[in-house]
Amino acid sequence: MSRPAPVEQSPAPEKGYVTIRLDWFRVVFAAILAFTVVTRFYGLSLKPFHHDESLYATYSWYLFEGRGYKYDPMMHGPFMFYLDALLFTLFGVGDFVARMGAALFGVGLVWCAWLFRKELGKAGALSAAALFAVSPTFMYFSRFFREDVFVAFWALLSVGLFVNRLRAGSRGWLYGASAAFSLMFCVKENSYMFLAIFVSFWAF
Repeated sequence: MSRPAPVEQSPAPEKGYVTIRLDWFRVVFAAILAFTVVTRFYGLSLKPFHHDESLYATYSWYLFEGRGYKYDPMMHGPFMFYLDALLFTLFGVGDFVARMGAALFGVGLVWCAWLFRKELGKAGALSAAALFAVSPTFMYFSRFFREDVFVAFWALLSVGLFVNRLRAGSRGWLYGASAAFSLMFCVKENSYMFLAIFVSFWAF
């Protein structure tokens, strides 16, 4: 009686072999972020400076030169001035660099939609990110060196981190939300209005 032919076995994978599995949600989200980066940074220095931008950039330059910083309610701050002074130190002084912080935080604002993917669902989070990315208002202020995009970013980030704290229960989310909330107060005085909204949510 003849023995059955042996079954060929596929070779065992080599050590260190990693299987890459594409997740459509991550791919689309990355594409939206790439679009955001291009639309926020392309031609960033072509538009003449708005009056408010010129003030922010000038006083950031003063701080960069070592003249110090003094808080003025008319100018808000101090977050934007220290950020731009740091960017001037790292990349040199120029119109593009002056607006770079706003562009970076504009990209970060779109990324914040990622934090709500459990609550909104994947389709909802992608929709939110896409709307932030193509919104004329958010696009404009993400290319505009003033306090607007910084307040919006810290506000949305603090809510996103706090929502994750409620869902996951980890203290790390709470510490991150507290830090973001604190930094929002370093941008503009309307943060107190956001605080009132946030507290009223818990009170009522």
